[in-house]
Amino acid sequence: MATVDLIDLVEQRVNDIGEDGGLETEAAYFMGELGPWSFMMIQTDDEIIGFEFLETEDSWRRPGAIEEYNVAANYELDVLVIVPEKSFVEATEMIYRSGGVGITISNYHAMELSPRPLVS
Repeated sequence: MATVDLIDLVEQRVNDIGEDGGLETEAAYFMGELGPWSFMMIQTDDEIIGFEFLETEDSWRRPGAIEEYNVAANYELDVLVIVPEKSFVEATEMIYRSGGVGITISNYHAMELSPRPLVS
């Protein structure tokens, strides 16, 4: 499978969040052995109200991912992990088996994200 354009996916998500009026996002991108992923902070009136992890096909399997999700959830804010459809069931099982309290998981389709192949 072709690598997805993560920057494009994040831009789609930022646009969706921006439509809610008053919400702002700040995104960071990371590259690991298992592919790129993004971490976003969702804010309103300069107050952080939630975190989102936008994962690619294998990036959610990276060592430490579950710990990162749980650390974000410890702030008692909304935490959303978005994975590709084909990873949804396996990622959901892994997250909830590993604690997963306060973490919501969704997939690209449910979030109306359209993955596009990365063009080099």
